[in-house]
Amino acid sequence: MFMTFEKALIRKNYVTFPSTDSIFTYCSPNDQTSQINLTKENNIYKFSFPLGDIHYATYFDSKDELKKYMNFILVSKL
Repeated sequence: MFMTFEKALIRKNYVTFPSTDSIFTYCSPNDQTSQINLTKENNIYKFSFPLGDIHYATYFDSKDELKKYMNFILVSKL
């Protein structure tokens, strides 16, 4: 479902981080608090990622819009 995004994170040296309540969680190998998370609750996707000194989160009900946004963040911010 999000395999292309996950492969791109791995190419950028992110590593999987164990989580029981997320679709996936990756973190920087140098800082486990610098995490990229994707969760789904009540048919709403929550995508969060590090942005400078903060952890930013945004919500989507459309999987297509979520994928577009994730790819934008992958290219421009990570």
